Amino acid sequence: MTALTPGVATPMSRAATSASAGARGGLARRVLVTPAALWGVGLVAQLVALALVSRPLTEGSAYYVAVARNLVTGRGLLIDAIWSYATPPLSLPRPAFELWQPMASLVGALPMAALGPSFGAMQLGFALLGALLAPLAWLLARDAARGLALPDRRAQAVSVGAGVLTALSAPLLLAGATPDSTLPFAIAGLVACLLMPRAIGGDRRALIGVGVALGLAYLTRMEAVWFGLAFVIAALDAGNSIRRTSLQGAGVAAVAALVATPWWLRNLAVFGTPLPGQLADNMFLARNEQIFGYLDRPTLAGFLAQGAPMLLANIANALWHDLVNVLIVPAGPLAAIGLLTLAVGLRRRGTGRAGLPPGAALAILLTAGALSYVATSVLFPVATLWGTFEHAAGPLHVGLIVAGLIGADAFVARVREWRGWPRSNAWLSPAALALIGLPLALVALTGAGASATVDAQRIDQLARTVPAMLGRAGIDGHATLISDRPIWLSDALGRPVIALPDEPPVALARLAADFDAAAIILTEPRGDLPAALRTSAAGACFTEQDPAGLPSTSAVFIVSEACR
Repeated sequence: MTALTPGVATPMSRAATSASAGARGGLARRVLVTPAALWGVGLVAQLVALALVSRPLTEGSAYYVAVARNLVTGRGLLIDAIWSYATPPLSLPRPAFELWQPMASLVGALPMAALGPSFGAMQLGFALLGALLAPLAWLLARDAARGLALPDRRAQAVSVGAGVLTALSAPLLLAGATPDSTLPFAIAGLVACLLMPRAIGGDRRALIGVGVALGLAYLTRMEAVWFGLAFVIAALDAGNSIRRTSLQGAGVAAVAALVATPWWLRNLAVFGTPLPGQLADNMFLARNEQIFGYLDRPTLAGFLAQGAPMLLANIANALWHDLVNVLIVPAGPLAAIGLLTLAVGLRRRGTGRAGLPPGAALAILLTAGALSYVATSVLFPVATLWGTFEHAAGPLHVGLIVAGLIGADAFVARVREWRGWPRSNAWLSPAALALIGLPLALVALTGAGASATVDAQRIDQLARTVPAMLGRAGIDGHATLISDRPIWLSDALGRPVIALPDEPPVALARLAADFDAAAIILTEPRGDLPAALRTSAAGACFTEQDPAGLPSTSAVFIVSEACR
């Protein structure tokens, strides 16, 4: 028998070392291959989505695209449209982002700089970015599976399934195909939640990472504050002292503020305030059309005048809308399964048994999502009906996917035990959910693409007809216009356009005079318009043009010189 001398490698020890190194290398390769493959799946899905949606779905998306284009072409963070009159200066071209945050346009400017300032270039950049959601969901699910101590096969099925289902998620695919704040906010929020457990445990690098991620999330959407609150709640729940939690929270806030400071200084320079002043206006909305109000701005007095029954009804309606129309319907049964799993887990946790939220990162993510859901529905009950929570729900969509897979896996495990299956069949739940999710995503994307095409055709038809119509009326080619689609029409016509408020003709005449606006372009009926502009009382200021060549329900009114 050969003696083993310390420090001298024998053939057996060299073989063992080599085998150990090979095992570690194989594990490292597997760890890298899985997220890379999921990113590839996510990219393919995103590319299919952008192929089906060729134009912005909303004016919000068109806003981000227009600002990104202006940034790339050297004009800066400007836009040639006014969609809200709440924040001065009300000048054209207008400094962008008096309320919204800039990250979506900054992200979109990168591919535009390389490929040209087109909508397709911005879509491609968002597709590359959006594909990251799949490996991030894999990491989140893997952490949750470890927290539940799932067997290896089941843990692998849950984590890989979460990545695939996230890649196929209809609301997340739409967020990439119609670039807006949803996608970058979802990624920043997920990264922050994945780092938070380590930060709470005392890892300083993770603490800095959380601050950077939340700073970037804030530059995307202001709902990032709810992720910061979730961090504090998680730290206290982990048993940290109030002093330690306060220090950690202050550290995260300081790093996030450092990231946001250049933006605050820019806002202070152009708007006179570092923070959006329109937040209060959006809280006091009695109806969504007041967002575009000029003389009829939302006020606290008007908000309270609705009375307690109406205020409570608005909150109840917002809670229902954000739950059903934002979370459940777009994602299909998977979101419902996730919510059911979460409810069961919380009930069991209350009786002292282990349950959801299982992994620390998933728990924090679901907490942040719940805070955002409740706060948005209660504080902005009217504004959220037009998408406030919808654009902040990306991280929660991923969290519900993971929770839903955990619940489905537990159900399959119970059935296996009941039926006495010899195998775990761990693949069954993710495969079944994927078969449900894929058709839903295709239907959603096809419908969105068709809707975008119809809107684009209407705007294109107006862009072909309106210039000649205005020219015949002797209106200058650079004169300001008023429209119910100011961002789309400004981009299509290449001229300044301001928002049409849902107000009486006398208010519209005042608006036209203040901005020297030459015409009103209605793409479709809004409130009492266009009927109110066709009355004899309005005839002194507004003259309707022959609708020949205009899309159906569209109308053009010339503002007389006397009224401007």
